[in-house]
Amino acid sequence: MKGKRLTAYGERLLRETPVLETLRELDPQGVDEALRIAESCSEFARLYAEPRALELDALMERDPEYFDRDLVRAAAKYRLFSMVVPTVLGGLAGKYMLTAAALGIEEICSACAGIGNMIAATGLGACPLLTPGGMPHWDTVLHEIVEGERRGEPVLMAYAITEPSAGTDVEEPHFLAKARIGMEARRVRGGYLLNGRKCFISGGKEAKYLTVCAATDRDRPLETWTVFLVSRDMEGFSVPRVERKMGQRVCHAAELLFENVFVPEENVIGYEGDGMPMGILSIMAASRGPVGAVGTGIARGVLKNFLSWARRKRGGKKPIDEQRIQMEIADMAASIQECRGLILDHSLAGDKIFGSLLVNPMMKALFALPRELRLSKPYRSFLHSRWGKAASARLLRLLVSEEDMTRLLALASLAKFASTDMAMGIASRALQLMGPDDSEERRRVEKCYRDVKVTQIYEGTNQLNRLTYFMIEHEGTLRVELPRPR
Repeated sequence: MKGKRLTAYGERLLRETPVLETLRELDPQGVDEALRIAESCSEFARLYAEPRALELDALMERDPEYFDRDLVRAAAKYRLFSMVVPTVLGGLAGKYMLTAAALGIEEICSACAGIGNMIAATGLGACPLLTPGGMPHWDTVLHEIVEGERRGEPVLMAYAITEPSAGTDVEEPHFLAKARIGMEARRVRGGYLLNGRKCFISGGKEAKYLTVCAATDRDRPLETWTVFLVSRDMEGFSVPRVERKMGQRVCHAAELLFENVFVPEENVIGYEGDGMPMGILSIMAASRGPVGAVGTGIARGVLKNFLSWARRKRGGKKPIDEQRIQMEIADMAASIQECRGLILDHSLAGDKIFGSLLVNPMMKALFALPRELRLSKPYRSFLHSRWGKAASARLLRLLVSEEDMTRLLALASLAKFASTDMAMGIASRALQLMGPDDSEERRRVEKCYRDVKVTQIYEGTNQLNRLTYFMIEHEGTLRVELPRPR
């Protein structure tokens, strides 16, 4: 079965990704939807990200707190902040949500990884709300993201897990059990008081909402790690510092301070103590693949600018006429294609889980109810109650297996460390070949070199991602456990 006639962009992308070309024969409507999202990201990258990449990088070296609201509004016109919001709420996340996101992020990051990360930070912040425990906030926070885009006033989110004394430690159960946790959530009447700091939080300075992980007992962080929804207008919340960064400068890395921030009971995402499986591992299983796409996008940007540089005459001849340069270009292209395959393996495996959930008849029936009813006090009280949370947990366990989620985490970690290490190697090699050239192409490659380094660090260092892959695939000591009804 053939789909509608493709654009030139769609035809090129299918040529570069034969697996999608084959899949389109089976599901033209679903694949074409993903291609349209990727094409929107490509157009945004061409018209907005690439022309301003070097300018914003230099500007934010001088002023790390600068925030370009016009650029954010431009991204909203393309609906880039609702790529993770389910279509039942008016967002773009449908059957192939992870595939569309990976393709789209790669396009934007091929122009500027800082701009790509600034956009992706909202998607990452929203991810915990996509778990069953976050469902009570679909008609409020996720709806607000969609409506904000339509008004041209984007609603941004951030995901806050890293602490000054615990970075990679909080992303793996064996390490979290021994981590030095500084932040604590203390139960009080009607909710919790959050005290402590989070650091290096992408998009944290401008985010209206944050999903925050904290232990309710710092001596037992693994057993008490819990996810909270925090609004920036809550009393006691502040952003004391924005880091001066080497790369990806367009996306702020902020320090967040919580001083007796009261978070009501209904802002606990899922169950208390379920933060590791649902607030970390399930999120990493979805998000590490797209981080690999960030790396692949950066590598594409390197190759594009290296090609442009090599085609210009220098000393009376073009570098691209030399066979050694031609072989280097072939090696770069091969590495990019290999890693794109790993990313698509992860994305399509994830879409089998998450995409199927979003188009499940039960989910469609639930959101076929009038929104006024879904916002009513009895309905919301049920969702926030232990009976509502138990029903959500049962639904998740009915539709998703722990084996599939664990396998997805392994694929995500593999795609992440392989792709970002590849991009670091390509950027380094290109700079060596270009030498001390003062062309715009070399300045863009040098920016890619600075941008790519952090991709080997965030979403778990690449060393941790290697261990995660090994523990799942070869040792069998790591498993994603879904919440059980309580």
